Amino acid sequence: MKNLFLVFILVFLKTATAITAQNAVISKLDLSVMISTDVEFWDDDSESFKYENADKKTISIRTVDTLFSYAQDVIEKKLKIDLDKKTVASTCKMNGIGKLTGFPNEKIKDAVASGKYDTYLDMNIQILSGGSTTTSDGPFSKKKQKVDMIVEITVYDKNGKETAQYKKRTRMDEVKQSSSLFGFSNEEALTGNEVFVLFIDALDNALANKK
Repeated sequence: MKNLFLVFILVFLKTATAITAQNAVISKLDLSVMISTDVEFWDDDSESFKYENADKKTISIRTVDTLFSYAQDVIEKKLKIDLDKKTVASTCKMNGIGKLTGFPNEKIKDAVASGKYDTYLDMNIQILSGGSTTTSDGPFSKKKQKVDMIVEITVYDKNGKETAQYKKRTRMDEVKQSSSLFGFSNEEALTGNEVFVLFIDALDNALANKK
């Protein structure tokens, strides 16, 4: 009977911890990508993050899912909060102006009105040009373009008051290239894995730069 009681207490404590642990949420997340006629930063390849599992099989996951899952884990640890983990909507897609739609997309005032959490986060990710150089030889030209990522995280309390902001612009060391002949361009886009590698640095840099 004593052992049964102890088991009950342990189960109760575990359940209570689970109920009270998730006191924060990323209620809104935006990701936008600069659309360029010379270098496309987000294409079909960029939309897939790929890795090899233990069976040497290549697995593909949407890059946006990988980014958001990774971001929630890192933010939770760095800011010492207990996030209610969310997933990106399966209908998420890039629109014509380079913005992904279908994320968790609740305005802070609406999220706060629900009263579910003590802390609400608004996250914004931008992929854009970091400047470029072009060399020409007759009808042939080659363009080298640097890629930047801006990560911005704004934190609000349960009353909707802003309590902190983290923001930083990070440049990718690797330069993307495109070439054109008689105006016809051959573009080299970022892969999903390259986007993720850039995001790892960009997120760390942003969280280390509190405004």
